[in-house]
Amino acid sequence: MLKNIFHRKYLNHSFSDWISLISNLFIPLIIGILAIVLPLQQEDLNEDHIEHSRISAFNHRLTSMESLHDQQQQIILNTYQQDLTNLIFKYNLFKNSTDKRISLIIRTKTFHTLRQLDPIRKVFLRQLLIDSGIQYRINISYTDLSSLIFPQGSFYNQLKFTNIQAENLLLKNIYLYQSNFSYSILDNSLFLDSNCSYADFSYTSLQKTDWTNTDVTQIIFNYTNLYGAKITQEQLDKVQSLQGAILPNGSTVVG
Repeated sequence: MLKNIFHRKYLNHSFSDWISLISNLFIPLIIGILAIVLPLQQEDLNEDHIEHSRISAFNHRLTSMESLHDQQQQIILNTYQQDLTNLIFKYNLFKNSTDKRISLIIRTKTFHTLRQLDPIRKVFLRQLLIDSGIQYRINISYTDLSSLIFPQGSFYNQLKFTNIQAENLLLKNIYLYQSNFSYSILDNSLFLDSNCSYADFSYTSLQKTDWTNTDVTQIIFNYTNLYGAKITQEQLDKVQSLQGAILPNGSTVVG
């Protein structure tokens, strides 16, 4: 009899009645779960948005600082160029090449400016000295010009680069005929696809330098340190002199 009552009470309902019952049970449960989950998801989204905003603001500030620094560097170089031009024409340096006082002023300005410039603009300054002919009048020995990148395809005929500390130079497809690099420190520099024929590297440190596809015909390597340099025996056979030089394998040329 109880079994019949159970069947009549619970099993004599239609399918739609059961769906309605289940829906009435689960909808509050789902609403309760969503009430917990959605705020957590929104909180995560807010945190991601805040973090993204912070990163964007930082990148914007960094870009602004880099732009400002670049502008300041260019202003320094432009000011030096204008001062150099004014001195050249004011004292007629093209004709008057014996005024040591003016040469000292230019040298002082040059040193002061070099200390403030980035590697790229240091190359531009060197080019200004070459183009104006001033490089032969002033001595900028012992200047640190490391990490300079020379513009590809440039011609630096008889470049004077003596007593200079300039590690990690990049010279690719550069013409350096009869240039003078003696008594300098040029370790870890790259001389690639260039013409260094008849250049003087006497007493220069060239450790771990790379001379791939570079013309070294009649180069002077007297007492030069070439330890670890990437230079072929075929290239070394073309140099003018290796007296006292330390070769890439660490051996020293005697005589």
